[in-house]
Amino acid sequence: MVLIEGGFAWLQPLTWRLDAHYKRLRRNLPHLTRLPSEVIHDHIWLTTEPMEEPHRPEYFLDLLEQGNLCDRLMFATDYPHWDFDAPSDALPKIKLPDGFEQKLMFETALGFYRLP
Repeated sequence: MVLIEGGFAWLQPLTWRLDAHYKRLRRNLPHLTRLPSEVIHDHIWLTTEPMEEPHRPEYFLDLLEQGNLCDRLMFATDYPHWDFDAPSDALPKIKLPDGFEQKLMFETALGFYRLP
């Protein structure tokens, strides 16, 4: 499932909470065999519109790492709305992980939609 125009910074805190509840309630949920964070990572993709812009640009790297989002995030512009994200201005001006921009802009979508 791809969640479009919902942002992405909210996912990690939700995942932490779901994992914590799962661990406490595990006895009552014998049919669940995996942590919610594992299921979410395998089945949920997100888009960058709207782009969460941390107060300090380097915190964007923390969002990517903590949310395990490098291969689960796809670029979305919201064009033609007046507040759309231009591809050239969509990302913080910091050193991003190697290959992240290519994954974000097209590789992740190619894989998700099974395009050549």
